[in-house]
Amino acid sequence: MRNMKTPIATLALACVISARTEARLTRIVITSREVVAGGAPFGAVGPYEKLTGTAWFEVDPRNPHNAVVYDLDKAPRNGAGNVEFSADMVLLRPVDMSKASGTLFFEVNNRGNKIVQTMLNSTPPTANNNNPIAASDFGNGFLQRRGYVVAWVGWGADIAPGNSRLTVSFPVAMEAGKPVSERILTEFCDRNFGGGTPFTLPLSGGSAFQSYAAVSTDPGVAEAELRMRPGDSPRPSGPAIPAGELVPRSQWSFANCPAGPPGTPSRTDICLAGGFQNNRVYELRYRATGSPVMGLGYVTSRDFVSFLHHATADDAGNSNPAGRITTTLCEGISSSGMYYRDYLYQGFNEDEQGRQVCQGVHINIPGVQKLFLNYRFAQPNPFTVQHRERYVPDNNFPRAYAVRRDPLFGPGDDDRDEGDDALGARDGVLKRPRTDPKVIHTDSATEWWQFRSSLVDTNEDGTRDIHQPGNLRRYEFSGTQHFVAKGVTPTFGTGNRQCQQLSNPTHYGPSARALIVALEEWVRLGRPPPPSRVARVADGTLVPEDQASTGFPRIPGVTYTGRYNGSGDRDFGPRVVGNSGVIDNLIPIVLSTHRPLVPKVDAVGNDLAGIRQPEVAAPVATLTGWNARTAEFTDGDLCDLNGMMIPLRRTRSDRLAAGDPRPSLEELYGTHQGYVDRVTAVARELQRDRLMLQEDVDEYIQAAKDSNVLR
Repeated sequence: MRNMKTPIATLALACVISARTEARLTRIVITSREVVAGGAPFGAVGPYEKLTGTAWFEVDPRNPHNAVVYDLDKAPRNGAGNVEFSADMVLLRPVDMSKASGTLFFEVNNRGNKIVQTMLNSTPPTANNNNPIAASDFGNGFLQRRGYVVAWVGWGADIAPGNSRLTVSFPVAMEAGKPVSERILTEFCDRNFGGGTPFTLPLSGGSAFQSYAAVSTDPGVAEAELRMRPGDSPRPSGPAIPAGELVPRSQWSFANCPAGPPGTPSRTDICLAGGFQNNRVYELRYRATGSPVMGLGYVTSRDFVSFLHHATADDAGNSNPAGRITTTLCEGISSSGMYYRDYLYQGFNEDEQGRQVCQGVHINIPGVQKLFLNYRFAQPNPFTVQHRERYVPDNNFPRAYAVRRDPLFGPGDDDRDEGDDALGARDGVLKRPRTDPKVIHTDSATEWWQFRSSLVDTNEDGTRDIHQPGNLRRYEFSGTQHFVAKGVTPTFGTGNRQCQQLSNPTHYGPSARALIVALEEWVRLGRPPPPSRVARVADGTLVPEDQASTGFPRIPGVTYTGRYNGSGDRDFGPRVVGNSGVIDNLIPIVLSTHRPLVPKVDAVGNDLAGIRQPEVAAPVATLTGWNARTAEFTDGDLCDLNGMMIPLRRTRSDRLAAGDPRPSLEELYGTHQGYVDRVTAVARELQRDRLMLQEDVDEYIQAAKDSNVLR
C-alpha cells in the first residue's frame, strides 16, 4: 500500500502545481470586424479584414516564468491566487483564411501606436496607421501580399486612451493596503513643448500618457524640487549628467495653468511662471503614488503570441482568430526595439510551457539601449539622447547579445559566449539557446550618435570588435535618420526651427523588406541571412567622433561639433538588478566611461559601411543620421533623432565657387544617363546580395529615369 500511495500522491501534487501555475490568455472578445481597403485584393491572398477587441490574461506570481515581473507579488489576486489584467488587441488577416501563409507577424506597438506599416508597407505620411481602413493606409501592401496575419496587443500602462492607441488595464502595486509610493524623477524639454513655451504640462510630459500623481499638491509634502539646465549632456560628451540650477518654489507649483499661474491645484500637472523654454531641460523630482505593475507589458506579448501560435480556442470557447500558425515573426521599432532587447534579456521569449514564443525577431533602431519598463514607476516613454532624458536606465551591462564578461569585474576573457560564473560576472542578451530566437538587429545612422550603437558590436573601450552569436545578424541602414515615412517632407525639426539643417527624408523600407524576407527564410527554411553589414574597428570604418577621424567634409554653412550621447556603467541604487527594480539614485552614479564610436564617411559625407541604398551609394546629397540644434534650442547639441540632407552642387565650377569640397553631380556621373546607370548598378548589386527585392529594384531604376538629375 505504501508503494501505491506514493505515485498517486505525486500525481495529485503535480496536478495541483499545474493548475496553480498555468497562466495564459484566458479570453479574447472581438468587438468589431471590418473588411479593409474597400475589399481590394492584396495579390493572390485576396482581401483583408481587421479584427478589434480585448484580450484577458491571468498569471501566477509564484511561477518562475512570471516572478521576474517586478512588483507582481504586490498585485491583487483572484480566488485562484492569480493576477488578472487585460489589453486591447487588433488583427489584420485574410478574409479567406485558407490563403493565409501560416506566418504570424506581431509588432510590439510604439507608445500604443502601430508603425510597422510605415516601414514595411511604405505607407505615406497621410496614412491612418493606427486605424487602417482605406487602401492608402496599406501602402504597397507588402505584409498583406505575403499572407501574414498581422497582430498587435497593448502593453504600456502609461498610455492614455485616444487616437486608436492600444491600452491596457494593469493592477497597481500595493503595500499594507495602499498603493506603493516612491520619490521619482521626470523631465520636460522641447520634445514636450511643440515649439511653444507652455505654462503647464502633465507630469508625464504629454496628454497621450498617464501621469504618476504626486502624493500632495504641496511641494514640501511631496518632497519636490525642480531643476533646469541647458541640456543633460556635458561638453565634451560623457556619461555624467550636469546638476542644473534649482528653480525657486515661488516660480512653480503642482497645478494646471494653461494661461499662466496660479491655475488650479493638480497632483498630475506642473505650472511654471514664465513658461517652459526651448533652450532648457527641466528635471522634476517628487514623491509619486500609484505604480501599475508595468513588467506585465512583457507578459501580454508573450502570452498573446503564444496563444495565437498554439491555441485552438480560449477558455470560453472563442476560436483563435489567427487560424493555423506555423511561424512567428516579431517586430520592435525604436523604443519597441529597446523593448525586445530587454524582453529577450529577461527571459520572456519562453512561455509558461517552456515553448519558444518569437521564432524570429527584427529589432529595429534601438542602438544598444534596453527599455525602462520592468521597474516600479517605470517610464517607457522617455528615451536617452545626447540632449535630454539621460536619467533613464538603458545601457547598463549586458550590452552585447553574446554572453561576455562584465568589465566592472576586471579584465578577463570576454569574447567567449558560453557559460557564466558564480559571481554573475558574465551575461548577455541572448543567453538561453533553447528559446532564444533568430535575431536581425538593424539601426539607422542616427543610432551610432544618439543610441551608442557601436557598443552592440565592440568592447566598452571601443578598441576592438567583439564576437557575435550565430543567431544574430547586424546591419546599418546607412545614411538614414531614425525613422521616416516614404515621401515625408524634410523639416527643421520641432517648430520647424529646432535644427540647423533640413532633416534627412531617406526611407529605408526597401532594405527592411528584404531583411524581413531573409528573416522568414531563416526561420522557416534554415537559410542564413546575408552577412552582417555594420561599421567595424577592424576595417577602419568605425572611428572616434572627431571630424578628422570620420572624414566628414567641411561643407560651407554646416556645423560639425562631434557631440554624441555619452555612455558609461551607472549605479541606480541597491534595489536595481538586471534592468529591473526600484531606482533610488535618481541621478545615477557613474561607475565607468565607455567609448562609443561612429561610422567613417566617404567624400560625399555618407557612411562607408552598412547597407548603402541607392540614395547613399549613388548620391545626390550628403545624408547623415545627425544634425545640430539652433541657438533657441541649445546651440550645437544634437538635434534629437534628425539627420541632415545637404544637396550636392551640379557642376565642379558651382562647388568651387561655393567652397564646397564634395564632388559635384557632374563629376560623379557625367550625364543623366550616367546617374541612371549608377543607380541601376547599385540596386542590382543589392538584389544579388539579397538586400533588395526585385520590385524595389524596378522602382529605383524607374525613379532614376524619371528624375531631373543632370537633365
